[in-house]
Amino acid sequence: MQSQQAPIRDQRQDRESNRSEINANERVVGLTTAQRKSMDLSSTIQGWGADLDPQKRPGVPMDKAPFAGAETLYPDIEQQLSKVEILRSIEHKKMPPVFGTTCPPKGVSGMLRRFAFQSSEGQLNHWLTLLMADRVDMIEHTLKDLATGHIPNLYKEMGLAAEWKHNRPAFIKRIAITGVALTALTAAALYVSDRRKVTPR
Repeated sequence: MQSQQAPIRDQRQDRESNRSEINANERVVGLTTAQRKSMDLSSTIQGWGADLDPQKRPGVPMDKAPFAGAETLYPDIEQQLSKVEILRSIEHKKMPPVFGTTCPPKGVSGMLRRFAFQSSEGQLNHWLTLLMADRVDMIEHTLKDLATGHIPNLYKEMGLAAEWKHNRPAFIKRIAITGVALTALTAAALYVSDRRKVTPR
């Protein structure tokens, strides 16, 4: 019986709260801004005071607990040591306690990444150079696979099967653009080759 009365009591309280808010709204209709500011409706509006001056809010001193922001739950993490080159942003004075070491910079892509980390993360050339380094790194690994006798399955690794299934118009557009570009490059190479043959030495 008590469990059935509790929801009824809560609903009655909600109705009374809504009724008080409606009455408060009716009281301020037609008033000027100065008159509204002079009225004290704190007792009729639920949640009143959430945006008051921090000096007048009783919960503010709780925000200024001692050692606020200090990590006391966990012990200090031992600094990881690295045997490979790790690129660090110029915005940071030291390395984080833990970092990845599986892809150290190397080759042409590594040179590009080293150049990128000489500039701030807030500069556009930093990120554009890193994007270029990723593309160069992909070409480097493809050439490495071919040199070791492994032919990469580009159709599967580039997700072309999924794109054909779920985004066929974009797949066809990409193939068409690639075909046109390859045709233009082939035609340009043949033209240059024929010009060299015709031009007397």
